[in-house]
Amino acid sequence: MAALCMPLMLGFLGFALDVGMLSVEKRKVQAAADSAAIAGAAELSYGDYAAAAQSAAALNGFTDGVNGATVTVNPSGSSTPSPLYGAYAAQPGYVEVIVKQSTPTVFMGIFNFTSVNVSAHAVAGLGGTGNCVYALNSIGTTILLNNNAQLSSPDCGVVDDSMTSPAISVSGNASITASSVESVGGVYADNSGSKISPTATTGIAAVSDPLANLSPPSYSPSSCTADPLTSHSNGGSTYSVGPGSANSTTQNGSTVCYTSLTLGVNGDTVTLNPGVYVITGALTFASGTVLGGSGVTFYLVGLGSVNIGNGATMNFSAPTSGTYDGILFYQDRSDILPATIEGGSSSTLQGILYFPSAALLIGNGSTSTVSAPIIASSLTMVGGSKIIEQDYSAINSSSPLSTPKLVE
Repeated sequence: MAALCMPLMLGFLGFALDVGMLSVEKRKVQAAADSAAIAGAAELSYGDYAAAAQSAAALNGFTDGVNGATVTVNPSGSSTPSPLYGAYAAQPGYVEVIVKQSTPTVFMGIFNFTSVNVSAHAVAGLGGTGNCVYALNSIGTTILLNNNAQLSSPDCGVVDDSMTSPAISVSGNASITASSVESVGGVYADNSGSKISPTATTGIAAVSDPLANLSPPSYSPSSCTADPLTSHSNGGSTYSVGPGSANSTTQNGSTVCYTSLTLGVNGDTVTLNPGVYVITGALTFASGTVLGGSGVTFYLVGLGSVNIGNGATMNFSAPTSGTYDGILFYQDRSDILPATIEGGSSSTLQGILYFPSAALLIGNGSTSTVSAPIIASSLTMVGGSKIIEQDYSAINSSSPLSTPKLVE
């Protein structure tokens, strides 16, 4: 009986060994599919998602068409809806990767199963980083709110890189409300009604500048012109400025450069045409009404600085494609002049406020709805100022602060 049962027992043992080997292969294939989908999603904004996905799969040992492996990338936005399978089928903004590997068996061959196809499926897309406010300076109290100032970002977090205690300070009935508050150093809230919600997490590792790899716009300093709006002095005028307007000379592509620019003088209403505005001096939003503009990026360099005050009203949105996708204000990393938004200005801004080496001051009752992160050396809010942060990824999924995330 033992001799008769031995072949059957050995068959089951062989089957178990083959299944174990296939399980190991399945884990490898799934890891390759996951990595490839994430790599593809990271390149969605640049058009090379398929190549990035194939490269990531190859780095994990699975090259399309080699040693029985197939790697299929189904990018969104193609004529054939993709992903093709799963909960995200036909939804834009996602990359689907299917990896298959023909795996030989050892013992199952006696049952005519000489190889088995092992496959894995993964889908990834772009999502927000989860943070709305970054204070990058490592020294000093770099997020400071007092005198009824309010920073409200219920859908995203606040991060402070300062090692000082306190790195974050709120006083005089000021408040920070966010999805999370994290700091390298300590935090402080006085007993006058001030609050930080939720309770801050301290002692975190410093977060690097999320836009450190963003290159500045190219321009010719010798071709920068004086403020083109100085001729508009009658008050109450309506006009446009920027690329393609009668008031400006375009340098290259859609870039203009001014040694200074003052908007809204004497109650003027100004529309900014889409493009990059290089400012080497003062950018001022004065006491008039600034109608705003879409697809606008302000680049401040040299002695460039921004001052928004005296009741100016802005409605601006950043580009949603191209090199400066999502960037509304970009102050050069060598420019440490402070940026100021004050004087009761009421604004709606859709685009990243990037002042990596400069302090950002918001004060005197200003109220702004900012649908993008604030990235600055430090942030100070005083005088009843109020910032309402919204999740920018819901508006612009191709923002440079978007992070690839595995969803399936």
